[in-house]
Amino acid sequence: MNLAPPTGQWFVADDGQRWWFDSGSIALDFAYTGGFPGPEAWELWHGPEDIARWWRERFDVEVPVDEEEAVRARDLRRAIADAVLAAAAGTAIPGGAASVIDEAAARPDVPRQLRAEPAVSCERLLATIARAAVAALERPERVRVCGADDCAVMYLDISRSGNRAWCSMRRCGNRQKVRALRARRAASEITDDGASQPREEHHS
Repeated sequence: MNLAPPTGQWFVADDGQRWWFDSGSIALDFAYTGGFPGPEAWELWHGPEDIARWWRERFDVEVPVDEEEAVRARDLRRAIADAVLAAAAGTAIPGGAASVIDEAAARPDVPRQLRAEPAVSCERLLATIARAAVAALERPERVRVCGADDCAVMYLDISRSGNRAWCSMRRCGNRQKVRALRARRAASEITDDGASQPREEHHS
């Protein structure tokens, strides 16, 4: 089992283009399976088996998920999303969201062990996710919204400098660079055109 799964996942834009997004936190990846408000296309969990698949892909573990556990997983997912939205907006985390996260985080998580296989269950995995959410939200100033005007994707800035500006450099970062370059070229052309215009002569 992988107790420190890598973060990040593929997203599909409205135009069908796939792009890689690293949220910086397994808790945000968890929330981005469908916890944030948005189109139905964001929803990746259509049944308990989808949640079990997510555990398998992220933690390399086979854990069955029943309907009751699926409800708890979705409740935690929405609570993390609500808390992240508040942190990104610089507002207080809603009490209901904080309670759901704290309740899950207070339960036993998946323990680290040297040789023995750790005890794993859906409840323990949810506790692991909740604790990751608490760790991320302890630094609310690092919860950011992508700097692109047409993107509202949020992430945890874990860079050493703390100046990550884009959800994805290859997507929004490059698009912003192209826009800035075009704007500079347009401004330069306007300046050059203005400078090339002959001045009117005034005769007394």
